[in-house]
Amino acid sequence: MENTFVSNIHLYFGLITLGASLIAHLIIYWGLFYKLSKSKMLQNIFKILIFCNAIAVIGYIYLEEYPLPIWIYTILALSIGIGFIFFIFTLVYQLIILPLRFFSLKKLRKKIQNTMLIVCVLYTAYGIYVGQTSPILDSVTIPVKNLSRTLKIIQLSDVHISTLMTQEKVKKIVDKVNAQNPDVIVLTGDIVDTQSRFAKKALQALKNLKASYGVYYVLGNHEYYHDINDIIKELKDIGLNILINDNMAIEIDKKPILNIAGIADLMGNKAGFLKPDITKALQGINTTIPTIFLSHQPKIISQTQDKPIDLILAGHTHGGQIFPFSFAVLLDQPFIKGLHQLSKNQSIYINQGTNLWGPPMRIGTHYEITVINLIPSKP
Repeated sequence: MENTFVSNIHLYFGLITLGASLIAHLIIYWGLFYKLSKSKMLQNIFKILIFCNAIAVIGYIYLEEYPLPIWIYTILALSIGIGFIFFIFTLVYQLIILPLRFFSLKKLRKKIQNTMLIVCVLYTAYGIYVGQTSPILDSVTIPVKNLSRTLKIIQLSDVHISTLMTQEKVKKIVDKVNAQNPDVIVLTGDIVDTQSRFAKKALQALKNLKASYGVYYVLGNHEYYHDINDIIKELKDIGLNILINDNMAIEIDKKPILNIAGIADLMGNKAGFLKPDITKALQGINTTIPTIFLSHQPKIISQTQDKPIDLILAGHTHGGQIFPFSFAVLLDQPFIKGLHQLSKNQSIYINQGTNLWGPPMRIGTHYEITVINLIPSKP
């Protein structure tokens, strides 16, 4: 069942990407580049560049499982971000000039076209620049009912270990996390985004994460796209506490002070295996102490409102990664990033991604390592 799902998801996603990429790039050419220059040579150059970018997008999807040289993989990954940004600016340009089509204002339309293209290039360059930065430590303090002492939790999410996420990059993240001397480390999914055999070196760096009371991990949707059972085994072998519809209690001096529960990702419902089960995940918990609930996708909150959960930690959204893609994310998820109060005793924090998926670009967001300081709430 696992192999069939992986094969199907790659086939269908590849076909959808193929069609969407070709259509989007045709719109980019006819909507932004057409008649940009009277020179036939320049027009042909524009056609070739746009066609190559469309092919690179498709190449990224079909070649992501292969150990390509990192510079090739970077170019393929960048094509997705470049295509998205130029597509959005094409739509904006067409909306701007729509009323001008009723008047003879060709010169004004030409100036707007040139300006839009310059802004588009600068926007892309800025996204690439931010995409090369390191994760920022985002600190948040959260009062929790029935907590007997302060605890420092570090949350990593969406590390996406693959060709672009090298062992050296993972080591830098690990060093940054360990420098915080955390009590607990949680990894909220999409940690591995390639075949397990290609992730071994980077996972050896991840193995060095140190926390006083353990490192805890839940599945993300991207683990389902690969050899998920082997990935889980590799993560167990490096010492992570795997929470697939399960929970554990943290004890200090043999006294339980905090439950950590975790659920399989919602992708399991589509895959037909490793399905999420919130009832099982919370089974047998000690309700006299607070419960931290780990879920890759924030929209799990539709199932948590009547459950004994104090804080949900999630990821998945990447903060939208490249604005204005955040609006598309909101069609699927309730929140983009940060802390949100769901009820009097329940809140959710959404990490905007310690790394990224696809293009090494970010606009309107940043790479995040979350420092969560849990403190006892005042009566």
